[in-house]
Amino acid sequence: MRFTADQLAGMLLESGARPGPLHRRLSEGLRELIDLGEIPPESVLPSERALANALSLSRTTVVAAYHTLRQEDRLERRQGSGTRVTGSGRPGHRETVSSRALVGDHAGAQFLHGPLPTMDFSTAALPCLDLVPEVAAGLTRAEYDILTAGYHGYQPRGLPALRERLAAAYSQHGVPTTADQILITSGAQQALELITHGCLQPGDSVVTEAPTYRGALEAFRLANCRIRSVPCDDNGMDVERVEDLLTERPPRLIYVQSTVHNPTGMVLADGRRCRLARLAERHQIIVVDDTALAGTLIEGSPPTPLAGLSTSERILTIGSMSKLFWSGLRLGWIRGTAQVVSRLAQMKGMTDLGTSLVSQQIAIHLLDRLPDAQATRRRELAEGLAALTGLLGEHLPDWTWRTPRGGASLWVRIPTDSVTNFAHFAVRFGVAILPGTAFSPDSVTDDHTRLPYALPRTAMVAGVQRLARAWDGYAEGHRAIPTVAVTT
Repeated sequence: MRFTADQLAGMLLESGARPGPLHRRLSEGLRELIDLGEIPPESVLPSERALANALSLSRTTVVAAYHTLRQEDRLERRQGSGTRVTGSGRPGHRETVSSRALVGDHAGAQFLHGPLPTMDFSTAALPCLDLVPEVAAGLTRAEYDILTAGYHGYQPRGLPALRERLAAAYSQHGVPTTADQILITSGAQQALELITHGCLQPGDSVVTEAPTYRGALEAFRLANCRIRSVPCDDNGMDVERVEDLLTERPPRLIYVQSTVHNPTGMVLADGRRCRLARLAERHQIIVVDDTALAGTLIEGSPPTPLAGLSTSERILTIGSMSKLFWSGLRLGWIRGTAQVVSRLAQMKGMTDLGTSLVSQQIAIHLLDRLPDAQATRRRELAEGLAALTGLLGEHLPDWTWRTPRGGASLWVRIPTDSVTNFAHFAVRFGVAILPGTAFSPDSVTDDHTRLPYALPRTAMVAGVQRLARAWDGYAEGHRAIPTVAVTT
């Protein structure tokens, strides 16, 4: 396996937040990736000069880090083939799980090892609403008795009462639905994984927006799909370009976030929405309408899902409780035809015999509080958005953005051709950001980053101020940076 400098830069983003001299931070970061098997034995690393450029470091710093790891017998230099990872860095180490598509730089990486030791602007998770613990604490003994009355408690399809409730909600919004058309999942990500593995084969073509949800790209890549992208703007996915792709070489599946797009926060315009629904009918293409963020609209009502605008049986809708109420709730669902849902339920049952029944019972009660939850979330998001844009306008006036209609993050353009490079510079000033390349199948958005605004005011102020200090130094080509990361 050969790692490019940009790939390794993505995997090493957290290493800059470590204490100590820069060469030690880098050697520690590389050592950890090697010992965990994220960089397997015999992997070829980039040259010192290439990695230095990608990490905003001097070549001397990278040379020192490589030298340390060679002394530890983790790296070796081979004439004509560059620097390689040895097989003796960890005695007896054998790679038992394939690292294909999993190497360090993925959506779940930042949650695996606890919070970053710095100001974390790289995630856009929403805080738990106060009503969640209130509702959870209110479950009665009678409700628990009903849940435990069954012999085993395994319900891969989900609680009938919750499925009926969600089906009724779709029907009220112009999408006639029955309970057997709903599959409860452990979050929207599991819903997407089930669809990917149930509907796609290796080599199948998938069309996505660019940028798009990072977890979707990773699911498609892990399934060895070919990803093609179309632009999205203030009105969402460029459906005209989608139609061109359907004429050129029809894909197997189209993935779209029609109602609140991650990371831009946009909503697919009504005209484009109707046109995409007609395309699904005409070409019999699987369309996955990911509406996981629909509950985070800052103003207005959610538009009709694509399934309500088409007679196509190949439109699958993903929904979620996690974004509106709490990510830790881990409740999502798939809405499709009864036949497709039944097949996906069988797949789910092979690896997951059922999403937590207690969480589902809590969800039923949370749906009774839906208007309260939406009002609270809208107020918090509107205040956070106003605070972040105000701070950026004051401290980073040359950074630009489109005003989102929902979600918890701002898609910001930075006047540089490599936010990946700047991200490594910024983390040494105590703030971690995620390069826009993480949201693009072809890495064309490295002049963007996603900044969260569902943060406490003090954290947001401190984070933007650190970004401003980092940008001042980076934009001037200054490399005299702190030797110890700033702590929160």
